[in-house]
Amino acid sequence: MSASAFVLGTLFSGSTLIGRGMTTRIKGAHYVGELNNLTQAPGLSHETTEPNCGPCSLLGEDCPHFTDKLRDHVTYDDIPGMHRRLAGSLKASLIIDGSKYVAWLRLAIAQGRAAPADRTPLNVIVTARNPIAYALSHRNRTGQPLWQGANIWRDTYVDALRTANTYGLPLLVMRYEDYMADTERSLERLSGFLHLPLNAAPDTTAIHDTGGNWSSFVPYLGKERVEQHIERSGGAVRAEAERFVRPARPYWNDEQPKEDTRWHRSLNADEANALLSTPGLTDVAGLLGYNIAEIVQTAVRPARARQDP
Repeated sequence: MSASAFVLGTLFSGSTLIGRGMTTRIKGAHYVGELNNLTQAPGLSHETTEPNCGPCSLLGEDCPHFTDKLRDHVTYDDIPGMHRRLAGSLKASLIIDGSKYVAWLRLAIAQGRAAPADRTPLNVIVTARNPIAYALSHRNRTGQPLWQGANIWRDTYVDALRTANTYGLPLLVMRYEDYMADTERSLERLSGFLHLPLNAAPDTTAIHDTGGNWSSFVPYLGKERVEQHIERSGGAVRAEAERFVRPARPYWNDEQPKEDTRWHRSLNADEANALLSTPGLTDVAGLLGYNIAEIVQTAVRPARARQDP
């Protein structure tokens, strides 16, 4: 019997990067991406996401796993069944679902409980980026004020922690900052949590997943191929891709991804105060293991010294 792990978190939390890291290093584990978008789950999907295998699509190849037959047979009404079908095709002992929505996990739990014979073990991996970095990325992409991003960040992680604990699901928090600072140690933690062995060297020849942001393809396929694929995309897909990658291009790297440090020294004191005054934000950050004092110190620009008249 295969097991399932659900990635929960906000956008910009490094879920695809971390997911592909698990595919390439943890034996038997396969990150399959955003199945909510593959099945166009109402209220939990993006219309401009292409329902295919992203890596194979960029390489111009037909995917042997995310096929037309699969898309015709899978549905958001049977998430456990979709996981089993993918596990069989990929020969994986663990399917890692990167849909990120907590409501998607709750839907899968309800479907599993409705089928008493289904005893698929479920695990939760919470991917997180610090609240200031997230709020800035959210503002850059949507134009909304920082406090709205802070509210989304707080509510998402409250819901993730509450849901996992309510249903008694094993949970591990993987902070993007920790993963970038020490990828090997982070993969060791993930391997131990999932009770699967960690391979000494990565295997990047069998990455098959759907959805994910464009920047996540660069370390595996190279900047040139990603740019070419975006150019070939048409209409709304290309426009959405261009909006997404414009601020991220300076951090593209054909090998080890660069840590996104745009949030460093990015706020003045008033902006930092607006974020920190979000009720419950610092409490949730602490539950996820963040040192909010260090984050604020890194994010706030030094005040200019006043000159005597």
